[in-house]
Amino acid sequence: MVDQLIDTDWLTRERYWRRKLGRIRLGAEPIEEQVAKYRKATWVLTIVLIGLATMFVGLFTAFRRPDVGAVLAGVLFLPVVTVAWLDFAMTRARVARYLGEVRAHRARQADSGRT
Repeated sequence: MVDQLIDTDWLTRERYWRRKLGRIRLGAEPIEEQVAKYRKATWVLTIVLIGLATMFVGLFTAFRRPDVGAVLAGVLFLPVVTVAWLDFAMTRARVARYLGEVRAHRARQADSGRT
């Protein structure tokens, strides 16, 4: 009876985490690999936007206004990069909390199995 209650609670928590983790899919592939891919994608986005920002600055430098190019590049691309890295940090923190909860659940299962 207690085991069924624990399993039902865990299924509810798992549904919660599926919604909360967003791009991270539970049961698809190891979560650590998914987070690593997400980090790589964030780096690629950052590098591409740095390249575009450099082109803007270069274009405006050709017309002797690199200051305008730098401001425009900062206004257009800096928020995108910032939000991407903040999203990655939040996802990584959520994954860490989820994995901690999984470990605690498994420990409870192991303890209840011994008695």
